[in-house]
Amino acid sequence: MIEPTTTMPLPLYLGPQLPRWQPRTAADVQAAIDNGTLTERHWLDVKLTLGGSSHNKEIACDLASYANDGGALIYGVSEDKASQTFTLAPLDLAGQAERIDEIARSRCDPPLYVACHPLPLDPNDRTRGLLLVEIPPSPASPHMVDGRYYGRGDTTRRKLTDSEVARLHAVRTMRQLSAEELIEQEIARDPVPPQLRKRSHVYLVARPLATPPDLLTEAIENRALGDMVRGLSSRLDTPASPSPHWGYLESEEPRAAGWGFRSYRLFGRRPDPDADVKEENIVDLEIGDDGRLILFCGRGSDFARGQDQQFVLDAVAALFTRGIVELAGQIGREHGYGGRWMLALGLTNLSGKVTSAALNSLGGGYVPYSAERYIESTEAVTSELLAQPGAVTHRLIRRLLRGLGTGAHGYQKLLL
Repeated sequence: MIEPTTTMPLPLYLGPQLPRWQPRTAADVQAAIDNGTLTERHWLDVKLTLGGSSHNKEIACDLASYANDGGALIYGVSEDKASQTFTLAPLDLAGQAERIDEIARSRCDPPLYVACHPLPLDPNDRTRGLLLVEIPPSPASPHMVDGRYYGRGDTTRRKLTDSEVARLHAVRTMRQLSAEELIEQEIARDPVPPQLRKRSHVYLVARPLATPPDLLTEAIENRALGDMVRGLSSRLDTPASPSPHWGYLESEEPRAAGWGFRSYRLFGRRPDPDADVKEENIVDLEIGDDGRLILFCGRGSDFARGQDQQFVLDAVAALFTRGIVELAGQIGREHGYGGRWMLALGLTNLSGKVTSAALNSLGGGYVPYSAERYIESTEAVTSELLAQPGAVTHRLIRRLLRGLGTGAHGYQKLLL
């Protein structure tokens, strides 16, 4: 479950002629009422109350309707339809954010991510106030409630037609194809020479979809990203972490497209020809000027000691996937990008390999992987990357774990 009181609302879009709005208090909402910028729009609606449990379906329909393009709801505001004016009408906040989160996860199909922000009327009394609910554009849209899909008109909710639903599904399919192209590009620029590729390789890409090309240029030139990357090792690596891990990114260097963090004896994404650099020890992270993240790991599988058979190191893929998700969220927060990210995970040379968990298992249930490659993608906005990195990680890796017969039970820290 999200922690509704610990995340700050990201700037909300009010219109092409208005600056983005970031309400942090009930006073900010009152100011928007006073200056006339708070009006119901395609991406913003106000509600007086949440109502009782009989209103849960209505709430779910409202949430689902915003999931296609993104938007926000503000509970605790009264509207006079005749005069088109608004008045603050504070409500009891206890349990309301948790209720919205539960409705979004249980009444919307597929489950919907939302971010809830209580805005107390009095800073010294956090029991009453307004509730701001952010609904980011969902990578799984459109969402159903009781078998019907919903969207937004100019200012109201409406049911989607079959043709609109088909169009939205087609858009999602096109995005998945684009993610596959990203992974294919990284496979093509694999730093390990083809004749030396013996193991499965891991490829990860996180690409912001609407950043300026120089989002991180100043931070790169000031070498200000190292602490973020090193922080991943301190948070995620443990004595039980598989090798390689985040601590392998011990060196930095400039790159044509941004900045690189690399393992030992790797220069410009090329192994040192004068050193015996083994593919299983190669890790490389490239951070682009536009904010994109590209990670390569040469040890997605390995040989068991004394055996010719290889085992898939799904723990390595899970560890690096979680780190890329967290790093994308931090970059979005620290550098003012709250929009969508496309994230993709790929592994090669998998066919016939079983998970490394089979080495320590006396029982069955682990089967050889039935495909040569694994590619999965998802989308998320910065607020979801920050609030629910485990859920985003799970979306990227769950089919791999299923195909290996491992499931998520062995990766509670990374996936939940």
